[in-house]
Amino acid sequence: MKNKNVGRVKIALGLEKSIIGVKLVDFKEDYDLLDIESAPSKNTICGHSRAAMEGKVFKAIRSDVVCDYGSYALGLEKADDTILEGRSFQYCGLSENNTVANDIANSMKYVPMEIYGFVMGPLELLYDADVVIIADYAETIMRAMQGYAYKFGSAKNLSFYGNQAVCSDLISKPYTNNDVNISLMCKGARNYGKFDKGELGISLPIGMFDAFAEGVVATINPVSNGKVKQRILNEVGDEDILGIDIDMTYTYGKGLIEYDERVKELRKKSKWQ
Repeated sequence: MKNKNVGRVKIALGLEKSIIGVKLVDFKEDYDLLDIESAPSKNTICGHSRAAMEGKVFKAIRSDVVCDYGSYALGLEKADDTILEGRSFQYCGLSENNTVANDIANSMKYVPMEIYGFVMGPLELLYDADVVIIADYAETIMRAMQGYAYKFGSAKNLSFYGNQAVCSDLISKPYTNNDVNISLMCKGARNYGKFDKGELGISLPIGMFDAFAEGVVATINPVSNGKVKQRILNEVGDEDILGIDIDMTYTYGKGLIEYDERVKELRKKSKWQ
């Protein structure tokens, strides 16, 4: 079902980059058994994610990651206790004092166990991924959150600061919280991951993906305008990949007006009965 839903989400959201999966691999023995090429070059976690979004699938270990804090977030290396307490954030100027820094560090949700390596690539090639990541512009992330909310309601674990975007916001937090998270991206993501100033990220655990996809598709008719709906129709052609009929005339605004009028009429009837 996941492969079909990858296609449905891509079309519904109009994505240009691949939806990617990230799998954490606990042991060297399991890592060595993976019939996947190693990372083509050393990079930050953000840079690796960009390669995956461009269609590459690969495995990597600590020596393939050039950012220490990315390694801490994924569990590839244990951070010093002072770092886990946030002292480094205060020291480098990201936090006003140690108490603020500690609050941020606690919410970073670094993977607590030791992880040997990870796999990244387009989700359709990683059926056993742990988390799913989408990167696009704000309106697209808005649509993604509408799909999440349709199925799961209010997100309870959103946490982002403009730092450690891919490694923490989009991998370790959704992995540890088992819930969706959004990222404003960070300086490293924009430099090394080549995400431009308008792009954001959203990530969720793999167990939520199929329901999330259903939510994204279900909210096409109420939310998308005619231009977007026509683009979707052009992409699906005669295929019934979405599983819904596109209504070019309907919007949730129309639905709300209809509901409001219905309620008014029912209130009037109740008043005079």
